[in-house]
Amino acid sequence: FFNMEGERGKQQGNICCPKINLKTYNAKHKLRSVFGDFNLHLGVDGSVTTCNGCPVLKHSNLPLYLYRDRQGRWVAGPEIGAVRGSVRGDQSEDPELGMECPCQATMWQCYDNGWQDDNTVRVEKCQVFRQGY
Repeated sequence: FFNMEGERGKQQGNICCPKINLKTYNAKHKLRSVFGDFNLHLGVDGSVTTCNGCPVLKHSNLPLYLYRDRQGRWVAGPEIGAVRGSVRGDQSEDPELGMECPCQATMWQCYDNGWQDDNTVRVEKCQVFRQGY
């Protein structure tokens, strides 16, 4: 786990994946531009940006963010903390628990005139190598 300072730790606000790939197995997905690599988002002061107690990830090529909403779901959208985005992930077991990292989402939905279940969406952890190792 990485804490807010990017160091290994197990404190509130941890994220086990400082880099993830949000992907779909549908090559013709309507929202295919949303998918791709997301990295920890740093503010101008170099600190990790957070939303609802968890770090925010930013798309590597687009002005899109992956953040935890007030209900504990992970949402991909253009505005950090907005109620609605394009894609969201949730847990099927106990949605009330919330998730500290998007890799914990077991079900995903895409917004198309309302939220629609989409079993083609997945998150893959990306290997991160730190400088000097």
